[in-house]
Amino acid sequence: MLELQAFRRLLTAYTLTQLAWSVGVLALAVQVYRRTGSALGSTAFFLAAQFIPALLSPPLVARIDQLATRRVLAVLYGLEAIAFAALGWVTAHFALAPLLVIVTVDGILAVASRAITRAASAAVTEPEHLLRAGNALMNAAFSVCFFVGPAVGAVVANAGGTEAAMFLNAGLFVVLTLLLGTAASLPDAVPSPMPIHGRLRAAIGHARRQPAIRTLLGMQSAGLVFFTISVPVEVVFAVHTLHSGRGGYAALLSAWGAGTVCGSAIYARWRGFSGRGMIAAGAGALGAGFVIMSVAGSLAVAIVGAAIAGAGNGMEAVAARTTLQEHTEQRWMAMIMSLNESLFQAVPGAGILIGGALTALAGTRAALAVGGAGAFLIAVAALAVLPGQGPMMRTRSPAPAGRR
Repeated sequence: MLELQAFRRLLTAYTLTQLAWSVGVLALAVQVYRRTGSALGSTAFFLAAQFIPALLSPPLVARIDQLATRRVLAVLYGLEAIAFAALGWVTAHFALAPLLVIVTVDGILAVASRAITRAASAAVTEPEHLLRAGNALMNAAFSVCFFVGPAVGAVVANAGGTEAAMFLNAGLFVVLTLLLGTAASLPDAVPSPMPIHGRLRAAIGHARRQPAIRTLLGMQSAGLVFFTISVPVEVVFAVHTLHSGRGGYAALLSAWGAGTVCGSAIYARWRGFSGRGMIAAGAGALGAGFVIMSVAGSLAVAIVGAAIAGAGNGMEAVAARTTLQEHTEQRWMAMIMSLNESLFQAVPGAGILIGGALTALAGTRAALAVGGAGAFLIAVAALAVLPGQGPMMRTRSPAPAGRR
């Protein structure tokens, strides 16, 4: 796997961009809240960082996914370096409006680069029959960054301020620009006769016409709503229901993060099983974890539930993405990955709203129970409607020369 030179560079870039995103989001979120003193300011920040980019990144991918991968990624990373340098200046001379504009632009670039990277990785690994192994490594890297990124961000921000974290990220993206810009072994895009204008609409139409793709995207959207109900619930659950304070909340988050790393390892070990089975197992573990948390009478039991849910999260996410790739032709890969990344950015907003409303109306335990029941429904649906073993990608890109 790692002997593929192109994959090594893509994996390195993907890992470091996820780490930079984790560091940047934590540092900026704290800075915005401290300077505005308002929940509305924090809400505006997360809308700019996640929701708006989810809507605007697919049109960007539609315009660039037919260009040379090396050039596209180098340009995207170069623009992100500029964006983080600008954020470093804006945070030092704080002004909310320009900060939100730059965060939105950077978010669009980040989602687009992840989609292009995922498509390029599939093009490199699938001809070698290593798609699942490659995705397992990428998901493990993401899980580790999700686990340690906030801690790294806190250390950097405490040591040198938010602007130091931004300039550090800017330097990191300069390195990534050079890393990908000199990667001659990256695959070229699979040519498509379709013009750029209308390509996004055509990709959505293609997804609708392909039963497996349509079902996977729809199921993942529904699943994300249930899987993210716990996001606004956990802090209230730890502090007020279990009376464990900030330390209890931190312990739940750490347990979830550690669980995602374990879930990634589980997928890597048993990736040969059917995608349907792995998706169902992951969703089932999420459901079990939520239910355990909902009935937990102590912090220790809740931590066990959070770890199990995190493991399910780590398994389900990579299994669903891999199965989606296995049913997608390479010429549509970047666009379908872009739609998938956008769902992961936008849909959790609905789950967060539902989780907050359920907590206010019925309490934290009821909210967690609803999340668990929904996750179990997704597990059953995966077994009922997904094919047992999806076909591997049918249109392969030419094997790039010198990729080893």
